[in-house]
Amino acid sequence: MVTKILIVEDERLVAQHIAQLLKSDGYEICVIASDGATALKKIAEFYPDLVLLDIRIKGEIDGIEVAERIKSLYSIPIVYLTAFSDGETLERAQKTNPQGYVIKPFRREQLLSTVAIAIANHQQQRKPEEDTLSTSTGHYRLQPTLDYIEEHLDQGITVEFLAGAIGMSTAYFCRFFQKEMGCSPYQFIIQQRVERAKAILLERELSISEVALRCGFSSHSQLNHHFRNLLGITPKEYRSR
Repeated sequence: MVTKILIVEDERLVAQHIAQLLKSDGYEICVIASDGATALKKIAEFYPDLVLLDIRIKGEIDGIEVAERIKSLYSIPIVYLTAFSDGETLERAQKTNPQGYVIKPFRREQLLSTVAIAIANHQQQRKPEEDTLSTSTGHYRLQPTLDYIEEHLDQGITVEFLAGAIGMSTAYFCRFFQKEMGCSPYQFIIQQRVERAKAILLERELSISEVALRCGFSSHSQLNHHFRNLLGITPKEYRSR
């Protein structure tokens, strides 16, 4: 399985250079984010195997705050990118337990070796958890969650709520769900909402905006975005066919 990496870097040329180096070594770049808010949204969507995170990024939250939120929600290793090494910044960063640091400017070998070691270390740390997951009751334990999602697609559903409802931490739940279902909870919810939209669109009584709301999307454009991503066509095109 190809390792997916999400890059958070607000310097476009630097981000593209990093992506090129990682791709040349066989990694998949699922997305490049230039700010913290976008990074958190894309992490929920793609559930990468590693986040390469610049400490100093533009926006309301810096890289360390992004790392804190990642750690509170997911079991995803973080490697920091930084050109700053002052004591206060490093102290804040260290509290998020990163798997490594890449100091700018960096050499190709430094980047690739740090990423490889970070992934290997995280897999080793996660092995006891994977052993527990392998002996679990799998889909049976998730069935109440799947039923709840199906019954509440038109409402706001948070991963934190789903995890708490079956007595798991959010990070453990995300890993458990990914292993059993082959996708993240976020991806599964989007898929189910699109499937419901497909059925409702065929009824033709409702406008596409009304269909979007009935399926839990906030707007016509949000439905359009996810529908196109999954099916390659817009809801309007699907209905016309």
